[in-house]
Amino acid sequence: MTGALDLFGDPVEEPVVAGPAAPPINDMNLIEKVLQIAENTGYVLVGPSERVYHLVAPKTIEVAPRYEEEAVHQLLTVKWLTKGGVHVYTHHGYEGPGNAVLVPKATKVKARQWRYLAPIPCSRKRKAS
Repeated sequence: MTGALDLFGDPVEEPVVAGPAAPPINDMNLIEKVLQIAENTGYVLVGPSERVYHLVAPKTIEVAPRYEEEAVHQLLTVKWLTKGGVHVYTHHGYEGPGNAVLVPKATKVKARQWRYLAPIPCSRKRKAS
């Protein structure tokens, strides 16, 4: 507490300071990979912390790597991916609910455009060692 009082004479609590936000992921290869997995096989969000899982078979999921989880959450935040309905999934013999991750049509179109872009030609030749 800071010792300050509000208008009614009650002590004022210090505001909760959130930790630093995670830096944005700028690795386009990772973003393209995540979008491709989301479109082809799928991701699932499980639990209150929305842990990210891969859909490996119908209704069967496996834990996604942490870097993919961060990319999925970033894409959800900017609305490139959306949360779908709740379904029951199986993970190592346990069953529970999870939200499917959906890929909107606009995101699919943009991802296909990125896949077909030609790489920028390098203006300098590298020396062979």
